[in-house]
Amino acid sequence: MAKPAGLPNLRLFAVICVLAVTAVGALLYPRLAASPDAAVEPMPALLATTPIRPGEPLLPLPDSLPVDPAKVALGRLLFNDPRLSRDDSLACAGCHDLQRGGADGLPVSRGVDGKKGGINAPTVLNAAFNFRQFWDGRAATLEEQVEGPVHNPLEMAADWDQVLAKLQADKELRSRFASAYPAGLTAATVRHAIAEYERSLLTPSRFDRWLRGDDTALSIVMSRYALAV
Repeated sequence: MAKPAGLPNLRLFAVICVLAVTAVGALLYPRLAASPDAAVEPMPALLATTPIRPGEPLLPLPDSLPVDPAKVALGRLLFNDPRLSRDDSLACAGCHDLQRGGADGLPVSRGVDGKKGGINAPTVLNAAFNFRQFWDGRAATLEEQVEGPVHNPLEMAADWDQVLAKLQADKELRSRFASAYPAGLTAATVRHAIAEYERSLLTPSRFDRWLRGDDTALSIVMSRYALAV
């Protein structure tokens, strides 16, 4: 049967899309792991060096990214800490539930006092690989993204003066930040710790293992489907 006129070459289109995203990511990637500590080097672009299956335009997710375990642990605490909100009622995990795919499953998210936002929460899973953050791309880094919900009156409705006053009253938390960051507990280190935790939230799958050349990762039917696509 003759190929219909104008039918796009899907593989060529996929390759072009990947190349375009890679080019944009190369420009923005050095900012993704911006640290409040000048001595910390930017996270390497692992996707560019990950082995891939020959002929496949898709890049597999790595199993992990190089993160600091102590900072990840602090970020996990803060991600689940409602003290980041004005009335201590809402944590990041409230809208980004890891048991719900990193979101809340609602048409629009709810903030303090039950206020409804204007949009649904995006997933936090694999957000380290977004070349922009938020649905509209208004934040360039995960650290910058943390800033938004804290100040948004429809979300956490707080500010850093309020948040830091509460966190600084926690002696153990102050001590742990002093050990992990030369600057101690500051707005910048809080943002970085939460972002560092989010960089650990990766969900590589069997398909990613297959893309890296593991022929046993997928069933015969699934691998044939992947090749057909």
